[in-house]
Amino acid sequence: MHASQLRPLSNNEQLVHQKRLQRVGTQYNWALLLAILVSVVCLAGPAAAQAPPTTVVRQGHVPADSLFKLFYVPIEVPAGTTEIRVQEDYNRQGGNVLNMGVYDPAGYRPGTTAGFRGWSGGAKTAFFINAQSASTGYVPGSVQPGTWHVLLYPSTIAPSGLDWKLTVTLVSGPAGSAFVAAPAVAAVNNQPGWYQGDLHMHTLHSDGRRTPAELVDEASAQGLDFLVSTEHNTNSANLSWGRYARPNLLVVNGEEVTTTAFGHWNALGLAPTTLIDWRYAPQDSAIATYTAQVRALGGLAIINHPFFPDTVNRFQFGVRHFDGIEVWNGSWDARNEQALRWWDELLRQGRSLLAVGASDTHTAAPSPNQLGRPRTVVQARSLSRAGIMQGLRARRAYLVADRYLNLMFTAQAGRAQASIGDTLTMGAGQRIKVAFKLRGASVGTVRLLGANGVLATSPVAASGSTTVQWQLPPGLPRYLRVEVRTPQGAMLALTNPIWVSSQ
Repeated sequence: MHASQLRPLSNNEQLVHQKRLQRVGTQYNWALLLAILVSVVCLAGPAAAQAPPTTVVRQGHVPADSLFKLFYVPIEVPAGTTEIRVQEDYNRQGGNVLNMGVYDPAGYRPGTTAGFRGWSGGAKTAFFINAQSASTGYVPGSVQPGTWHVLLYPSTIAPSGLDWKLTVTLVSGPAGSAFVAAPAVAAVNNQPGWYQGDLHMHTLHSDGRRTPAELVDEASAQGLDFLVSTEHNTNSANLSWGRYARPNLLVVNGEEVTTTAFGHWNALGLAPTTLIDWRYAPQDSAIATYTAQVRALGGLAIINHPFFPDTVNRFQFGVRHFDGIEVWNGSWDARNEQALRWWDELLRQGRSLLAVGASDTHTAAPSPNQLGRPRTVVQARSLSRAGIMQGLRARRAYLVADRYLNLMFTAQAGRAQASIGDTLTMGAGQRIKVAFKLRGASVGTVRLLGANGVLATSPVAASGSTTVQWQLPPGLPRYLRVEVRTPQGAMLALTNPIWVSSQ
């Protein structure tokens, strides 16, 4: 509009215009106030929601006479803390090694695992825990206020002792969504058969050097049907195996119960959230409680590498509390030979202990302890946790050096026939006929053994397919088992026994 077209407003028009201006002004003032409030909230919000982290430092000295002694460092965690971070520092002169784990306010004393939140032993010097995630070896979940306890103990210590420091950072703020466990499925199929598995292994959740995803990929490539997860003193991996499911591969939950100085044992067939405590000595008479806990879940307690190279960690608990022995750990060597002799001696005493073989793998192939070398082959009603555990409990299992070896071993007396793990019942005057078949080896020696030693031998066929039949002289051997060895004496295959009894 041009300025020449403007005219003065009447009194009535002026009154209406003033009211309009008042309304606009009021609206503007409210909008301005709202904008100021929003800007203040945006600026002050983060600072108000998340206070600066709090740092707590604890330090001390461990004298040389405290080797393997546990001590707990209390840490007060205030309400509102949503993440705890722990950094461990210590002098490593003289080969010092300081192990570490943590318990929340639900309980930390030996005999209770209610407050367990993780363990890394000497494999880590730092960890974190929050509601959604945690360092491998540690259990995600809310950070409860109260007294937490960091567990430390030296497994190697110099004559001058060990100086240590813990730097604990407590972070507040929004807790975020809660961690959702994804355990492995309990069954892969319901088909009966012989299934190849590895019963002893480690990932980044303890002292291994690969992820769970990398492990299951290698297991599939190695033709394994099942794995048993056996991290040292933690169940953290068992909470997430379902995220790494692979077709036709079963993962069974377990734990390598790693005591301070008295040996290691595998708890096989656990529930995903179960943790078996490890904080006891032979003189505590507690081992029976923990092996019974495993059996109550349908699992088995297996003695691991009983003649470990470190003489301090050789197995010192009573064998009567266990279901079996890992007689073959990794590449065949003198300690495996010693474990085999010990197992055979126990068989001669009438103790029907299961023999297993496992890789105890920590690194990807190629390595001295390569996944699936050796492996335990189990006759099971299905490829399921229950089926594998039932087959192992019945000792229907044999051990082989690699995936290409498979065998069949039976014994017959009259009309009675038995296979691995069975008992053959003989009538008076009957003789035992033994049949053995081996595929996948073209050199070596097959040996049939009983309580009195070697009963018969036969060479492995160069064709790669060996069939042997023996008829034993009159008598009642307590048991029969088979070994197949290379010309150099290394083990290729080993069966659990067929037991023999009279009517």
